[in-house]
Amino acid sequence: MSNDLTRKPMATAPLATEYVIARELKALSEVPAVGSIHVLPTQNAFAVWIGISSDNREVRNAIYHFEDDISERYTHVLFDFHVIPVPPGRKMEDFITDAQPLFQRSIA
Repeated sequence: MSNDLTRKPMATAPLATEYVIARELKALSEVPAVGSIHVLPTQNAFAVWIGISSDNREVRNAIYHFEDDISERYTHVLFDFHVIPVPPGRKMEDFITDAQPLFQRSIA
């Protein structure tokens, strides 16, 4: 049996980190004004779009605090947060195209 040390290691760490970060980003759904969270991960970055139904200082401060916290915990990842007020009758997909939905609040 050959022990080939020239083979590239499996790329499981970035995928695991991506999964963990995505799971943590879902915690933003606890902010009642957050209607949706969309992400577009790249090799070392996470673009995050957060659709909000109520645009006020309290909501934005909660999101900015979350952004600061997750950025401190994952210093090797560049986060690019976008907070988008979504007017009634519109949806996040009207404003973004390539990002994947991570969370969408159901409208009753």
